[in-house]
Amino acid sequence: MSHYPLGAGLEPPPGFHAVKRNFRLLAMDAIFYFCGLAFMDASTVLPAFLATLTSSPLVIGTLIAIRPAGIFIPQLWTAHYLSGRKQHKSFLIKVAAVSRVAITFFALILFVSGPKNAGLMLTGFILFYTAFWFSEGGAGVPWTDLVAKTIPERLRGRLFGLMQVVGGLLAMMAAWLVKWTLGPHGPAYPTNYAFLMAVSALFYWLSLISLACVLEPEGPIENHNGGFWEYLGKLGKAFRQHSQLKLLIAIQLLVGMNGLSLPFYILYAEKVARIGGGMVGAFLFVQTAGSILSALITGQISDHRGPKSAIMIAVILAVLTPVSALMMRNAPGWTFGIVFLLLGGLVGCAWIGMTNFLLEISSPEERRGFIGLMNTANVPSLLYPVLGGLVVQFLSHEAVFALTALTGLIALLLCIILPPTRSPI
Repeated sequence: MSHYPLGAGLEPPPGFHAVKRNFRLLAMDAIFYFCGLAFMDASTVLPAFLATLTSSPLVIGTLIAIRPAGIFIPQLWTAHYLSGRKQHKSFLIKVAAVSRVAITFFALILFVSGPKNAGLMLTGFILFYTAFWFSEGGAGVPWTDLVAKTIPERLRGRLFGLMQVVGGLLAMMAAWLVKWTLGPHGPAYPTNYAFLMAVSALFYWLSLISLACVLEPEGPIENHNGGFWEYLGKLGKAFRQHSQLKLLIAIQLLVGMNGLSLPFYILYAEKVARIGGGMVGAFLFVQTAGSILSALITGQISDHRGPKSAIMIAVILAVLTPVSALMMRNAPGWTFGIVFLLLGGLVGCAWIGMTNFLLEISSPEERRGFIGLMNTANVPSLLYPVLGGLVVQFLSHEAVFALTALTGLIALLLCIILPPTRSPI
């Protein structure tokens, strides 16, 4: 915690111990969360699981689209609901508990299902995945605002980097477990996937326990004095007057179009390189390594040079990821690891850079509304996996990768003209 240097005989500044405690607890929360996420990864594990239930790319893409729908749709309602409160951790804990219950029950469903109970497993997946991500969507605004209330500006990049580095190292260990579980020596299907969901649930519960121990200070109450639609009108006016926010949302939408290709990188590798189930875990390992490397770099860059630099790295990776996939058609199966290395780096950079940028351009009174607005603006991305499935079904995998690369290039042009939040230190 070098943000608070202490000389001999000096007392720590007010709030130091609370910041130190909350820094550690929020880091533990996210570390456990990222590790749990590795066991139900949307680019490797879940597409491979769904491919055992359906052969339709469109169906797989549609089901994976539940995730962005659940994340983004509840955001503005949550921001409005919390706008009259000084504290909201109790709301956050209750909402987040729903996702933990959902994945626990899905693991139980898979444990009791036989390999021929495809209908039961598919129904269970739809119910679990919907409840899980709508719960996480409801938790997004209060969690991000909690970080802003408890962690000083120039420590946030370090916090986000630590979350991803340590969580990523645990997730890399998880990748080897995924590889063994889905390989020829692992449990039989569908017990192998049931085991992965159970371990994922364990880490999610540990995440929730850590979050519950965070000390939350009181925050300002937004003075909107109106209903939901009036609240939206005021947010819309603020959006139109804020050039940085408009550019940030546009960049986020374009970078998010990697969702067109997200479920199909692993399926493309299975198609052209005939990789086995064990390689899914290996690619997850490499993807996590990419996330760790990017977090090590961009966490420090965001704190010292500002979050725009981290966003620029993410945008470059948004171009390189689909371009690398286009180059793999006649390559050996192991070379697809490059795609997943870049994909992991993209996810890490985008989250650190864009979250920090948003928090730095919004006042405490605007913050919850801006968080909700920015996340809700991503609602179109829920169609990306569906559109990607249509492109694959009627054209080809190569076509969807080329389209994804094009959107990344447009994002790069916008990022160049995005004004920075502050001068480097």
